[in-house]
Amino acid sequence: MIRINHKPRDEDFTSIEITPLVDVVFLLLIFFLLTTSYINPSMDLALPEAETAQIDDHLNPYTIAVDKDGAFTINQEPARLDDISNIPAGSDVLVMEDKEGPYGVFVQILDTLRKAGLDKVSIITDEKTD
Repeated sequence: MIRINHKPRDEDFTSIEITPLVDVVFLLLIFFLLTTSYINPSMDLALPEAETAQIDDHLNPYTIAVDKDGAFTINQEPARLDDISNIPAGSDVLVMEDKEGPYGVFVQILDTLRKAGLDKVSIITDEKTD
């Protein structure tokens, strides 16, 4: 007679393999560390305050920021007045200037925007606090 030895199976014991889970978590950690380290630093501006300041939703706006020395950036990239003509017509443009910045540069930017046919221009300010 043939005798077969059956080992009793433990039905309550279940094993979860965590190695793939650790791999996925490690990859997510690397992804977030790399994406946050490549964010360009923005200009430090002290915006003027206005009582009528409001926040509107803009889809993919071009941001022009003028610092107190008169240098400005378009989407956090250093720019010149000639670069404004590269902004596609019909785009939303947000203009912000340091409250101690030169008014002449601000006017030149607005004039160049108007000449380029960009009429969706918003001037960004801080909300006035009492």
